[in-house]
Amino acid sequence: MEVNSKKWEIELKLPKGRIKTFVYSTDGTNIVDRFGPQYECKVIGILEEEDEEKKKTESQKLQDELEPINE
Repeated sequence: MEVNSKKWEIELKLPKGRIKTFVYSTDGTNIVDRFGPQYECKVIGILEEEDEEKKKTESQKLQDELEPINE
């Protein structure tokens, strides 16, 4: 049986402030238990993977539209 982990977004309260980050978990039920009582952990939800085209900068998108030069 194959187990698929999902990327979960969490918010952690650290001594110097709050951060948002992610962890991997199959169902999200064990995430809070991974952190000690000194950290407040809030599970926000599954973090959707971004499409590669959306990650490209405007310059990269323009570069993709250029035709190669044949010399």
